[in-house]
Amino acid sequence: MNGIAESLTHREIGVLRLLADGASNTQIGASLFISVNTVRWHVANILSKLHVENRTQAAASAHLLHLVD
Repeated sequence: MNGIAESLTHREIGVLRLLADGASNTQIGASLFISVNTVRWHVANILSKLHVENRTQAAASAHLLHLVD
């Protein structure tokens, strides 16, 4: 894994994997037993750490970093 992927927490990777699968914030929260506000906070951190502007770019980065299939 490269430095960017290593900077993601275990929880952020879980959120990113669900995000890359097309899950909504509500679906991610239900899957991980966290609130939608917490999901939003994790997504904001993910976008910042991956240096991307939106969920689509984050999903693409997850594939490039081999975090998802």
